[in-house]
Amino acid sequence: MDRETLLTPGEHELLLNCVHELHSFRDLPTLRSWLLDTALPSLVPSDWLSYNEVDLLNPENTLAIVKPEMDVAMQRLLARFKEVVHQHPLITRQMHSADFPVHKISDFMAQEEFHRLELYQDVYRHMGVEYQIAATLRLESDSIMAFALSRRQSDYTERDRMVLELLRPHLVLAFNNHSLAEERQTVLEDASLALNALAAATISVNPEGRILNHTGPGLQWIGATSPGVLPARIYAWLRQRATRTAQPTLHLTLDTGCLHIRAVPTGDRQRLLLVLTRDDDRFCAAPAPEKFTLSRRQWEVARWICQGKTNAEIATILAISPRTVHKHVEHIFKKLGVESRHALTILLSQN
Repeated sequence: MDRETLLTPGEHELLLNCVHELHSFRDLPTLRSWLLDTALPSLVPSDWLSYNEVDLLNPENTLAIVKPEMDVAMQRLLARFKEVVHQHPLITRQMHSADFPVHKISDFMAQEEFHRLELYQDVYRHMGVEYQIAATLRLESDSIMAFALSRRQSDYTERDRMVLELLRPHLVLAFNNHSLAEERQTVLEDASLALNALAAATISVNPEGRILNHTGPGLQWIGATSPGVLPARIYAWLRQRATRTAQPTLHLTLDTGCLHIRAVPTGDRQRLLLVLTRDDDRFCAAPAPEKFTLSRRQWEVARWICQGKTNAEIATILAISPRTVHKHVEHIFKKLGVESRHALTILLSQN
């Protein structure tokens, strides 16, 4: 190994501490700030540091976070940077390579050639950037995520390159984990919105009836008073269901309407998903009035129709296929002598 790339014991310890710390952050903004404010300056001294998410299709959407923070006059340079970022030699090279290690601008062009770029003349010259080293954290067909370090006086050494190469895979993992966490949170938020729109919620329990987690107002609906414990009536139904002596759906009459609970098996034997749906008190009686001659399932479908639910929404609530819902609707219309959902709603509202 070249003596120039050897790290001292103190440098090794500093790098290891950075690797350990970067996995402790719980959100992406905090991780980015730590990277630019603490980690990179301590490992590779520089005049400027930046985190960039380059939008190759719509450069105006490019995110560039620069440290030290730029004053108002310098902020105007960021707008121009977004316009000419496609000229950046490291970005140009990265677009043609799926795996791109840490590189310096001087790896690909002489300083005189670099000075002829609009990127330099309109942006970097005013910042005093003469030398730069950068590492890609994520590459997609239309975007690049990377960090860059810049200097005025001297180019980066092979020791600097090696330090960043050692740090980069850990940064890639940390940023990917945060991105996945954000995507998962978005999915959960969307699912919660969908459940709220359907007047539904979920509660996950173990075989002993202990609550593991929940979405929506499920705990409020069941009136859970002891932390993590299902009410006795619901737990008793679950135990009966396990012996196949209970109805597949538990119907509870509440002060505010009806609560319907279904138990859905999951891939984990130690976890059962309770799907809760609630409707108002207009049609809260469990059986249908005898004069309507509707089955229990047809009555459930009819009640949801009266609350404005589509076939797809009813299928989700009752855990049946939209085709089955469609068949139920046909039978309901035929039995009650109506031809539309509106007519059905009027008929049931009057009884």
